[in-house]
Amino acid sequence: MLQIDFSDKKFLVTGGAGTGVGAGVCEAIAACGGQLLINDIDAERAETAASSYPHAFAVPGDVSDAKEVKRIFKAIEKEHGVIQGLVNNAGVGLRKKAHLADESEFDLLYNIDIKGVWMMAKAFVNQLSGQHIMGHIVNISSVHAHSSLSKYAIYASAKSAVEGLTRGMSIELGEMGIRCNAIAPGYVDSQNNYAAAASWTDDPEAFFEKQNNEYQSLRQPIYARDCGNATVFLLSDLARSITGQTIIVDAGSSNQLHANSFIQDKK
Repeated sequence: MLQIDFSDKKFLVTGGAGTGVGAGVCEAIAACGGQLLINDIDAERAETAASSYPHAFAVPGDVSDAKEVKRIFKAIEKEHGVIQGLVNNAGVGLRKKAHLADESEFDLLYNIDIKGVWMMAKAFVNQLSGQHIMGHIVNISSVHAHSSLSKYAIYASAKSAVEGLTRGMSIELGEMGIRCNAIAPGYVDSQNNYAAAASWTDDPEAFFEKQNNEYQSLRQPIYARDCGNATVFLLSDLARSITGQTIIVDAGSSNQLHANSFIQDKK
């Protein structure tokens, strides 16, 4: 049986203190024995999340602030040494039509969802090259980079940029032996998505149950750990020849032209 052993490796997960994809990534890395460095803009949340795992440490900081990014990596180098993996999970959403959004809303989203990804990846690669050690990057995109809907144009554009950055950096980093990939989650069964759904439906649970049954070829919830497992695979040596790719973790929803009930064959 193939097994992934991260017992001698350290991984930084940005935005890892929440209950969504970041938490699933942390769970999967911890299950493989990896040491976790959990980043969050909220220091208390980061500390609380780190206390949930046997080999985890809080690394608070704002990934959208260049000075903060430098501080984060200086602190990591001083306290933990070189890390072998970066998961760029930190991000914010925006549900508003593009022509109605404010410049401040656009800037906030892009500063975290794409500029932050670039700055963290840049700092990570530079600490690796200085030590002549190989490591790998997984960026968290979204199914919205592939198929979207009304009020998600700006968010979808940022996640498309994440995938473009992933592909481009994979080419540039290949000569260093560094792999750069992404995963694109669909509607993950999480408190964050339930809270978001509450803005357009009075019954989020029923909404997501319908999503699973009507719009996914695999009619089951997508859990944060599913995203974590895909991330662990991409960070591991099992993916040693995979780079510049995006794995879509959406239970097949982006493949479908219509809802499952669109055509009802006669029995």
